Formats: sequence, structure tokens, C-alpha cells
Amino acid sequence: MSDSQRDSFYLGALLHDIGKFIERAKQKEWRNIAQTYVQQRTVSRNHAHRRYSAAFIRQFRHLFSDPGIERYVLFHHGGRTKGRKDYGVLGEDVLLQLIHIADVSASKERQQVYDLEPLYYTRARLQSIFSSIALGELKPPPVKYFDLNTFTLYQDALFPAGEDSVLPRGAYKPLVDEFEQSCSRFLEFAKQEAGLFDLLPFLQKYLQAVPAQTPNRYTALKRFASGALDKPDVNLFDHLRVTAAIALCLYDEWKEGDWKGKDADILNYSSTKDDDRHLPAPCLLVSGDISGIQDFIFNVPSKGAAKTLKARSFFVQMLGDVCVQKIQKKLDLKPANLLYNGGGQFYFLVPKCKAQDLKTCKDEIARALIDEELFVSLASVEVKVSDFMKKFGTKWKEVNEQLSIEKLRKFKGQQWKNVFWPFKQEIRENDERDLFFDITDKKFKKNYYYCISAVSEGVKVPEEKEKKSWVDVLGKLGYYFEFQEMGSHESFVFNTTDFEGKFAGFRFSVKDLPRWAEASIAKFKQDVENCGRSLEEYYDKDKDGKRWGLEPDNIITYSQLAFKAYKETGTHKLGILKMDVDNLGKLFSDGFQEEIRTPSRMMSLSRSLQWFFEGYMNTLLKNEDFKDYLYPIFSGGDDLFIVGAWHKVFDIALSIQKDFRQFVCENLSVTLSASLLVVDEHYPVSRFAVLAEERLHEAKYGRIDKNSVNVFGQTLSWEELQKARDIRDLLDDMVKKYGETKAVIQKVIKGCDGLGELHNRVVRMKKAEAENNMEEITRLNSLKPVAEKVWRMSYLLRDIKNDIAKKLAESLVGQYENVIFKAMRNELANPMYIAVGARWAELKNREMD
Repeated sequence: MSDSQRDSFYLGALLHDIGKFIERAKQKEWRNIAQTYVQQRTVSRNHAHRRYSAAFIRQFRHLFSDPGIERYVLFHHGGRTKGRKDYGVLGEDVLLQLIHIADVSASKERQQVYDLEPLYYTRARLQSIFSSIALGELKPPPVKYFDLNTFTLYQDALFPAGEDSVLPRGAYKPLVDEFEQSCSRFLEFAKQEAGLFDLLPFLQKYLQAVPAQTPNRYTALKRFASGALDKPDVNLFDHLRVTAAIALCLYDEWKEGDWKGKDADILNYSSTKDDDRHLPAPCLLVSGDISGIQDFIFNVPSKGAAKTLKARSFFVQMLGDVCVQKIQKKLDLKPANLLYNGGGQFYFLVPKCKAQDLKTCKDEIARALIDEELFVSLASVEVKVSDFMKKFGTKWKEVNEQLSIEKLRKFKGQQWKNVFWPFKQEIRENDERDLFFDITDKKFKKNYYYCISAVSEGVKVPEEKEKKSWVDVLGKLGYYFEFQEMGSHESFVFNTTDFEGKFAGFRFSVKDLPRWAEASIAKFKQDVENCGRSLEEYYDKDKDGKRWGLEPDNIITYSQLAFKAYKETGTHKLGILKMDVDNLGKLFSDGFQEEIRTPSRMMSLSRSLQWFFEGYMNTLLKNEDFKDYLYPIFSGGDDLFIVGAWHKVFDIALSIQKDFRQFVCENLSVTLSASLLVVDEHYPVSRFAVLAEERLHEAKYGRIDKNSVNVFGQTLSWEELQKARDIRDLLDDMVKKYGETKAVIQKVIKGCDGLGELHNRVVRMKKAEAENNMEEITRLNSLKPVAEKVWRMSYLLRDIKNDIAKKLAESLVGQYENVIFKAMRNELANPMYIAVGARWAELKNREMD
């Protein structure tokens, strides 16, 4: 069978259920086209969506030129074409059965539950994937639903809209109308410019909020005896892409692998019996990981770090994209075979017959990067058809365990001379620019598009350097990453989904940095003068040590960000925020009930978290409260690292936490932990990176539960950090509004001396109780603190004269006493949040000097 027929088979699998979306609009023109298949007795009235899928192919038949695509979508439910007028093609029954097996493997993700309200299927909302997750003894949160919107980086795309499960009447019509118009532009453009086109970006834009299955009231009548209905928690986009990925693996195995010659076993496969004993595992689940990211990004001099850190972190994304493209081309995969790519990690579903090609590609990547600071590990496990339905969570866990082993084998398969022979050491002079410098200095300024091209395809790599650069690193992999100011038909556009008819697709990325503009430069100069400081103190230096003035489009440096903090708080410091999702591995391996740990749900969870950190974070950073104050070193996958004016870093930490709680439906199993530091702008970059990681570890393991933040060396819950902010505001009011001296802040800090140990004793007690360690419990009880600390704060604040300030002080004393009594009763409460709030207020009030 020719490559064009393989392409048609893939498109048939990818579009097999597109009719579910179109049919829900209840539009006459689509209904008339779909009805012809019944009138011609091509198919029965059952499964109406397949007729609408075929109608979609027919409507755009000048673009979907192969009639085989129409057959694939029309008969994907397993009916044979043999004997049907105009559609019976002897020998295609096996291909239809392959799509059917793939569809069933993906559709086994359906979870039937008893507490859903039967709905007319056109009005059922999609549930948030986070409504289905629970770890350990925790329960899932109340179910929340999405509005029917297109995919963007804004909040209404993937934030739950509420607990109402019913869409307004006619909700699908405007979306289907927009889809049809965009489809014409997209397909015409793609067909003319790029041959076989990638439909995934287009489908993702319109189908990410469309449920693949609904609690249909007609289905409820059929299932009256059981009362179970399909839970609408899987979106149609993820169902289509997973079905297409599985189908292509089955096709390649049938053509070239262990399924070759097994037509009878394929045709006799029954999804109801779920018996694949005669069919070997057709797929490999492949996991890839870029190792050494932290050291690679932060192993730079502090001088010029603002122009280097982002460049290096973005290069990690570039390297991941290039490796993904190399694997896709080497193994002749389709876009749907890439299940996930973000945060330095990627997953593929690959035909098992491509195992040797995968090994070859793995060795080529390892050889290309042997002299580099980064290393790409690859691991794979076999997946049977039945594993998609029963054991995919186990397979996910297995491949990541195997990946952990592969990370320790950097030099496996390498020639010994490449590892042990002497090599010339490359020494970079102190004033020599970093290899990746121009990514942020030049490429990011006005380039809104990118394109990845194979060097072997005749692409001329610009000769814009005399020494080794990032271009050479990617060139060794055989690819060139091109930034573009205008874009082309092969380009992907950053941070917008408005691409149809113009570009190949889109990509979300937190790539923009704080930059100077004419107005902000003028204001900065005036602020520096008003503060009595020298403007030259904040000028950039070139490699010869010469200073130059502020220029539009230049990156705002760390010292300049520190000055912004000084101007508004009196404290000339930087803030550091490192944050990531807790228990990420467990969320994938154990977060879903065993029977619903399916590829679609796992991909939906991955994409959702990726969207929050790579897409939505852009909207937060562009908020006027944070714009030009924060420098995002990286944000992607499930974590982020931000440097900036210290007071704005504290504020955005709380904003991210607040929005994340809303995003995950207040699910107690899906939480964030973070570290917050305040450092001098000249503090070594490598050191603050290590310190942020250490404090993040303390945040995760310094309490019984994670979901915490370490700030000023104290580990608090997020609720306690909010209380600390309230203490900050209270003390701020006492000083600024009611005339108290800043000594009151020092008194509060002094009053908290020793309270950290009180909290640590409680944490140790809780751990001892969990482990039933009676000896440790007895020892800790003997250390139970006396009550002398309770009255200390009241004594220290006894001299306050102003009546309003006195009431504020009484409120603070009440909180102080209450939290100490809780700790003395072995309740998990950290009294040091009061000290954190006081320290926060101290840093915020130095402008009083």
C-alpha cells in the first residue's frame, strides 16, 4: 500500500469522530448531507456521528482527495464494507478493523457513573479533568465544567466555569460556524503550501472543550436497568489524537511488524471479549527526558545573567522540539504519535516494528550531545491492545522507572575513545559572551514566529558567528531552529491561536522578558534622580567594561529590577520564586481510578498543566501589576522560576497559588509548593539557584503535607502565607497611618523568637504518631513548652498609645496567642507566620528612612 494510502488511513482515524462535534450544532445543511448516506442505504441510522464525519470529508472533498478517508470514518464502528454499493473494496476490511480496534482502545476510557443527570447530548458540558483525580484517602472535588470556548492562553479556555452541567441552547452553532469558516482557510492554505498538513493545532483550537462522550438521556433509557451514564470528562481532541496514534501503530505493525499476515486474528478480534492473546504488543510507549537542565541554565556568571539565563532556558525548549522532530522523521511518525512535549520531557506512542530505528535515533542524539552540558535519555516499554484499556497507568509508571535508569547511562553505546580520550578544554574568558546570548539579545526582540528545518533539506544555516554557538549544537542533530519576524507557511506562531490560513500552527511559551520603552526609560531616570542615586550605577556594561545608557528594547537587568523595588519599598533587593506541582508522578500513576487510567485522561492532565505554566502564565506576567517587574527564567511543564523586584515576586507567588487553586477545582490532591528568597542583585546566580532548590525541598518535606511555601527560611502553608501578608498590612498601617515607629515591627519579630522550634516539635510529633514511634512521642512530650511565651507579645506591645493602633496590636496579640495554644495542643500550625509577616513589613517600610 502506498504512502498516500497510509496518510489517508491516518486522517480517517484522526477524523473518525469529528461528526460528534458537527452534529451537535443541529444545522440543516449538515443534516442534509449526512442523511444521504441513509437514503442511499450506505449505512443505518445508528451512530449518526459517523455520517456527519463522512459529510465533513465530503464537504471538503477537493482537499481530502482520497475517497478512502470517507470510508474509514463511515465504517469505523467495525462494519465491513464488502458488498456495499460504492463502498465495498475487497481487502479494506482489515484497515477498518484496525481503526475500530484503535477507537475501542481509546473509547474504553469511558467511565459510567450513576449520579449524573441525563441530558440532551447537545447541551452537556465537558468536566474538568481535575474533577476525576484523587490521591490516597482524599476525595475528588465537586465536579466543575467548562464553557464551550476555543483554545487560547486566556482564563476562559481551561478554567472551570462552574458547577452547572448544562450548556445554553444552541451553544454549538456559533462554534461550528466558526470552525467551518476557519477550516476552509486552513485546509486551502495547508494543501497549497505544505502538502500533507498537520490538523492537530486546528483540532485542538476547536475541540478542547467538546466532550467526547455525554450523559445522553437517550442512552439513559436504554440503560434503565443500570442507570449508569457516560461521564463527560474526556475532550474530543484528546480522544481523536489518541485513536489516531494507536491506529497508525496498528497499521505499521500490520504492514511491517508482528501483525503482518495475521488478518484472520485481526478480523476476529472482539472488543467485548477483550482477548488479544493472538496479537503481539503493537506499540511502544516512549519517554524522553533532557537531563542536566538546572546546572545548564544556572551555570553562568552573575554579570550579564539577565541576558543569558532566559536564553539557556529557552534553548532547552528548542532542544526538546528538535529531538521530537528528529524522532518523528526518523521513525516516519505522524503528529498524533507525539503524546506530550514540554518542560524538558516528551512521550511518543511508536509502532513496535520501529524499535531498531528508535535505538538508532537514540544513539545519534547521544553522540551529537556527548560534548554538551545537556543529555537526552530515552526509554520505552511494550504496550498491548488490552493495556490501553486496563494497564496504561502501569505502563506509564514502568516507562518512567526505566527512564530513571537510562538517565544514569549517559555513555552507554558510545565509542570508548569519545569518552576516555583526552580532549581540548574550551575556556571561555570572563568577558566572552555566552554561546546562547543572542537568543535573548537579538532573536526575541521582534521575532514572533519560529520554524524547525532539517539541515539536510538544503536549508542554509546563517554564518553569523566566528565561534561555536547554539546553532552548532542543534546542527549536530541535523536541524536548524529559525526565528522569524514575519512568519511563513511553515512557521509556528508564538502565544496566539489565530493561525489558520497563515501559519502551520501555534506554540505557547513564556518567552517575553521585561524590556525598556521610551516612556519607562524616562520614568526610571527620573526615579533614580529623585532617590539621589547615580544613573550610571544602573547602566549596562559591554564585554570591555564600558557602560552605555538605557536603550529601548534592551532587557531590564537585575540591578534595574532591584532599583524598582527600592523605589517602592526602600529595599534594594531581588526576589526569587521557584514553584512546582507536588506529587506529579503519583498524579499520573495513582491519581485516576485504576479502570480509567487511560491515555486520553493522562494526556489531558499533561496538557492542562502545561497550558497553565506555558500559556496562562503569559497573561499573569503581562498584568500591569507585574509587567516590567519580573523576569521569568522558565515556566513550563509543571514548574517555574522567576526573578524580579522582591515585593512583586511575593505578590505573584500568591496570585499564582490563588489562580492554580481555581484552575484545579480546589482539588486537594493537586497542589503547589514553592520557595521564596530575597537576595542582593549581585548574589551569585548559581548559588541562588541551589538555595531556591534547597528551600523548595524544605517546603515539600518540612511539613506533614506538601502544599507549602518556604519564605525567609520558614515553611508555611499557603493559608499561613496569606495570614503573614495580613500581618504585613497590619504593621504597615500602624507605622504609616497611625504614627507608630518602626520599632513596633522589631518588637513583633523579637516576640517570635523560639516559636520555630515549637512548630518543629509539632511536626516531629505528627511524624512519630504516623510511624507509631512511642519512644519518640514520649521524648517529645517531655519537651512540651511552658506557657511563658504566650504573654510575651502582649508585654512587648504594651506601650502603644494611638487607640486605633492599640486595637490593631490587640488583634495581632490575639492571633499570636491563638496560634501558640494550637501548637501546644500539637495542632499543625506554624506561629512563625507572624515573624514572616513582620519581616515582610520591615522590608516594605525602609523607604521611611
